[in-house]
Amino acid sequence: MVYIEKRCWVCNKVIIWGQSDTACKMQCRDRLYAESYRIERHKEASYIRNRPCRLQLGEWAETLRHYKWRCAFCKGPFESLDHFVPVSKGGATWVGNVVPACLQCQIAKGNLLPQEVEAIPQEIIERIARYLQRRAQSSLKQAH
Repeated sequence: MVYIEKRCWVCNKVIIWGQSDTACKMQCRDRLYAESYRIERHKEASYIRNRPCRLQLGEWAETLRHYKWRCAFCKGPFESLDHFVPVSKGGATWVGNVVPACLQCQIAKGNLLPQEVEAIPQEIIERIARYLQRRAQSSLKQAH
């Protein structure tokens, strides 16, 4: 029998046997629960707008870990899930289009396409775009 080491989706620490499959301690479980609720709200909104929503909690947790649970734009505390390409402009809720954002950066970015954003330096926008492109390619490879 091969033992597969499970890691916490929040902090990436090894999960000790007998605990959750996704979290190593109560604080991590609470964070995952809150993020699960956030994704469900986005799924409901997508359903109402007849828009696709394929984002899974594990994918979102991986994105959050990549950004160290901080805003992708300014590295401050993150407060929301931001659609890099706004839903109103054709963006979908999936791993290749969502990043954590603080409310200030989300407001600064507004309902603009990435190339239209002037309030956030373009090098930051381009860095995020490269990350999302890698995530999208990885997600598509896993699907096939």
